[in-house]
Amino acid sequence: MKRIRQFVELPLPERKLLLLSVLLVAAVRMALWTLPFRWVRLVVGGRRAVSPELAAIRVGRLIWAIRAAARRIPGASCLTQALALQYLMSRAGRGAEIHIGVAKDDARGFEAHAWVEHGGAIILGDNGELGRYAPMLALYQEELN
Repeated sequence: MKRIRQFVELPLPERKLLLLSVLLVAAVRMALWTLPFRWVRLVVGGRRAVSPELAAIRVGRLIWAIRAAARRIPGASCLTQALALQYLMSRAGRGAEIHIGVAKDDARGFEAHAWVEHGGAIILGDNGELGRYAPMLALYQEELN
């Protein structure tokens, strides 16, 4: 009940953003699970018309919405969150870069991690160990103004 009350108390634009984010994270999660990555990337990373409604929302709230949605979607990995945030950022007319790195050590084995940068700063996915990961791929989305 507490979460429902918190949701209802949010301003209408934030409720819409949160609902959109839940649907988006779930859709990206399902797509990554069932489709080749290149297809997911084409759909999620394609150019979109800027939404004035999303353009009016601060970047910090877009990040908040994706993180909140990811906590409620099972298996919403760092890549799922990164792709969903890049999509929202694109619809808001803002650029975002997804970076994917890999690491291997004896204790943990092979690992991969994705994070998002905007304006040269990491805005999602900074796990405090990014130095461990060798950069493998960067997916850019230009800012539209």
